[in-house]
Amino acid sequence: MARTYSSLVSLVRNWANRDTEVLTDAIIDDCLKYAADKSYRYLRITPLENTVVYNSAALIAATTVDSGISNNGGRTELSVPSDLIEFIQIREVDANNNTTRVFNQKLDLRTYNDVNAIVSSDHFTRQGSTILLSPGFQQGRAGNPTAIELHYYRRLSALDAKYSVTAANYAAGFLTESVEGADGAEALYLVTSSGVTTAYDTLAEATAAGTPVTTYFVGNEATNWLRDENERLVLMGALAEAFAFLQEDEQAQKYATMFMNEIQELNDEDKKRNAKGGNIQTNFTGGGLI
Repeated sequence: MARTYSSLVSLVRNWANRDTEVLTDAIIDDCLKYAADKSYRYLRITPLENTVVYNSAALIAATTVDSGISNNGGRTELSVPSDLIEFIQIREVDANNNTTRVFNQKLDLRTYNDVNAIVSSDHFTRQGSTILLSPGFQQGRAGNPTAIELHYYRRLSALDAKYSVTAANYAAGFLTESVEGADGAEALYLVTSSGVTTAYDTLAEATAAGTPVTTYFVGNEATNWLRDENERLVLMGALAEAFAFLQEDEQAQKYATMFMNEIQELNDEDKKRNAKGGNIQTNFTGGGLI
């Protein structure tokens, strides 16, 4: 059974063997947050993988045709996802999700902008919160690409995050009915027709569908892989932070070592699992800066 966030706070306190006068809930909240933040620096495992798709209309609007003065063959600018940790793959696909090309070569920004640099085709770089791809979308490739997929490692939501109060989350069963004025309570508008109750985000939508009843809900605790599937990792990390706060350096170092060992074991386990079931082949190519 998945542990709730409040029970995770209690678990940290029990392991630390300190009462609320010494180790408050607010301090434990901070310790858990710091542990999660640090884990994302090192964890590279399948549960942290995510894919975002940029559609054709947005890509065309974000694409500049080659002006003839650069070596990039035009470029497309993409917004970096706010939860991105590290790139895994950027590929262009057609309507059948077949790959039309992969942007394999990662350049530093200076090389990307240097008209005299020798680079291969299909390269990218990052400038602040923008990804620059060259050649641009639908440029320099046969076929009919319709989208670009960015596959990457991500940060998860906060350990204590709750589902937003939306009609979609009501339908999915992620909300609990509450009362007006309760902490976090928000209104949805329910319409019952033929025995089926449907939630709407706005009063106008609900009124158009029938006679609405204003009802208040709060979001249930959202799932989180670190908390639900591997609480030992955040526990060890939080204890390292807690004992650092308490200025008990020996205990802090002990749990910091255990924390890093947990990360290493998870990374190794994921690599072994991904290597199962077939022959692994890695290609090494040259001809450009990486």
